[in-house]
Amino acid sequence: TKGAYTGATETKAGWFEIADKGTLFLDEIVEMDHSLQTKFLRVLEEKKVTRVGSTKEVEVDVRIIAATNQDVDKMVEDGKLRIDLYHRLNIFHIHIPPLRERGGDIRLLSEYFVKKFAREMKKGEIDISPGALKKLEKYKWPGNVRELQNAIERGLITLKGRILEAGDIILPEEDPYI
Repeated sequence: TKGAYTGATETKAGWFEIADKGTLFLDEIVEMDHSLQTKFLRVLEEKKVTRVGSTKEVEVDVRIIAATNQDVDKMVEDGKLRIDLYHRLNIFHIHIPPLRERGGDIRLLSEYFVKKFAREMKKGEIDISPGALKKLEKYKWPGNVRELQNAIERGLITLKGRILEAGDIILPEEDPYI
């Protein structure tokens, strides 16, 4: 709300108002501060928000998708995630195994990332060699898909030819800067 705090020169809608009649994706919700978890729970239950500096409530209809790569049960047990918020969010649970448990996805993801980054970097058609795919498939991927994405993007940044070879890819265990 205009004038609600120093420097507030106009009224701005918050994330819930912007997402009204839509979906809001919250990544790593378990890292949310407890006081914010309380406010968030209230919004989920009452379906209303109050702008900073205002006394007027605004109704919102927002679907929430919350994601984390942490053990949610442990976070609840350790008191880092409110159990009532956990139950409010845990309406439909989807478990996606980490990349290290989905070796069959590496080839498809690698080919996709090569095409995506080659297009973004305006490098034209780039292929990935069988040797590069084998290197990527052998790696245990302690991180996630983003780690694979970064390895391929880095390889394409320095690529001189039209084929991404195993030697063009530096895996995290090979990176002297990590």
